[in-house]
Amino acid sequence: MKILVGIATYNEALNIERLIAAIHRHLPQRHILVLDDNSPDGTARLVEALAASDRYLTLIKRPGKLGLGSATLAMMRYAVDNAFDALIVMDADFSHDPRSLPLMAELLERNDFVTGSRYVEGGKCEYGLYRTLVSKVANWGARRLAGIELRECTTAYRGFKTSLLGRLPLERIKSTGYSFQVEVLYHIVRHTDKTAEFPIVFADRAYGVSKINKKEMVMSVLTLLRLFKRRVMGQERAQSGV
Repeated sequence: MKILVGIATYNEALNIERLIAAIHRHLPQRHILVLDDNSPDGTARLVEALAASDRYLTLIKRPGKLGLGSATLAMMRYAVDNAFDALIVMDADFSHDPRSLPLMAELLERNDFVTGSRYVEGGKCEYGLYRTLVSKVANWGARRLAGIELRECTTAYRGFKTSLLGRLPLERIKSTGYSFQVEVLYHIVRHTDKTAEFPIVFADRAYGVSKINKKEMVMSVLTLLRLFKRRVMGQERAQSGV
């Protein structure tokens, strides 16, 4: 398969070179796209220097911090427009282990969507108590309110067939931040049943700081309520024959 590994970055200068090397080690001769939101720490300059001698590495620079959701959408469109068979997205901070990439590539051979999961057997989350609780509540809400029948609904370690991406109503997705993960999954499970979860150990970042803040948490709650309303209205239309 022609696979693209996409990484959205903002202030990841301490991680990005090591991550690119690790991806090449575990998925050799596969393309990497780094989409940087004008990182003040010089992340883009480091990638640009690597790309000068790496034909499998591409950098896209955006003018400012536009959000993880919009970055993921941009990477999805890039994968479709450039005729890749699949897109794998991952965080830049090593919370997603690059050693899982070969398994993801294998699972994408027979699935439209795959995700690393902290909440299937063998999975684990190394967050502290507070963030673990927030994560579990968010996943519970995604299952109950958005009707997503997966154990893991919020992590960004995911793989997509581009044939699936071409069928998704990406233009209808409103989330630009972390709540994008749930909103895009809401559409995915309505367009395919070829999904797979595999266990991951989600490690807390070693370098840099988390981008999740209280505003993102509030937006995630509002997104869940919006998806619940859409889901209920959709059921009502189906029952009325509209």
